[in-house]
Amino acid sequence: MHQTVELVLKSYMPKQLEIGMWFITKINPGTRKEYTEVWALDKFPRETLEEFIVIHGAPVEPYLIYDEQVLAEPHEIGWWDEGDHIDELRDVELNDVNFLLTEWDGYVDVEIDEWDFAHEEEINPILYAGKITMTIPGMYDEEYDDEDDDEGPWLCHHCNGSGYGSTPDTACPVCKGEGEIYYDEEDDDSDMDDDS
Repeated sequence: MHQTVELVLKSYMPKQLEIGMWFITKINPGTRKEYTEVWALDKFPRETLEEFIVIHGAPVEPYLIYDEQVLAEPHEIGWWDEGDHIDELRDVELNDVNFLLTEWDGYVDVEIDEWDFAHEEEINPILYAGKITMTIPGMYDEEYDDEDDDEGPWLCHHCNGSGYGSTPDTACPVCKGEGEIYYDEEDDDSDMDDDS
């Protein structure tokens, strides 16, 4: 079972700069195309800690929050689930974080304990090797009965069938600009049967 939660970046004041620290930059500030990008420090700067923070702001760390409850701290983030078409989980990368911030306003689905949610009304994430599993919102929301498997296609849940990404000149990353999704190969076979 999955639950939609919020990815929140909290700033902190370090004693010294370290390689890999995350910082936030505003791209196109003050315009309609403004968005936030997170980047990692890849080399030590010439500036002192104080000078660097004046220019770039304090470093940030990711947390997963649901209704003011902290579900995951930075060291628990995390595994990235690409969906049913890929069997293995991978480490969450900065590209994933930026994708969630840009395309999903910082919202993400996490795998939770279904029994706890049903019986105790608690949101308890499932951890694998001490890390939480994340995926785009709605990836596992749709559940279909066997008799419905031959129906489709379905409107893409990400772009609502428009085929557009974050701007009209980019394609939706989920349906690749098609606006429709087939959930398995049997859908294509059923369409061919209908034509005959």
